[in-house]
Amino acid sequence: MKNPIIRTVFAVILSILVAFGFAVAIEGVSSILHPWPEDFAGTAEEIARQVETYPAWVLVLLGGVGYGATMLICTFIATRIGHNRNPWHGYGIGLFLFAMVILNLTMLPYPIWYWVLLFMALPLAAYFGTNLASKNQFQLA
Repeated sequence: MKNPIIRTVFAVILSILVAFGFAVAIEGVSSILHPWPEDFAGTAEEIARQVETYPAWVLVLLGGVGYGATMLICTFIATRIGHNRNPWHGYGIGLFLFAMVILNLTMLPYPIWYWVLLFMALPLAAYFGTNLASKNQFQLA
């Protein structure tokens, strides 16, 4: 794939698809670790109540570690596959994913410490994922 536009589009689409897959997996594990009530009807109030009752360890494990790993891997993919290993591919994907996390945080009643955790972990993961991929030490393709 020598065309820079095709490489860039492919890198971005692949990164978003990988992020979507990880998000589905994280939510699937979340429903196992903190299952929905038997009489769950799917109302906004019930969803908010479910989020309010998340144990802290589940938020740290799935939100901090899970979303952090997702950010690291997706920014790595975008930078590594993108044309000339341009770091802006990774930073662009990182910004997009971070915006999606902020949207999620504003819609549901997460504790303040969780906001702080994600605001620290995700930019760091984006930085390290992008920088790892932009180095010439990886000869994947």
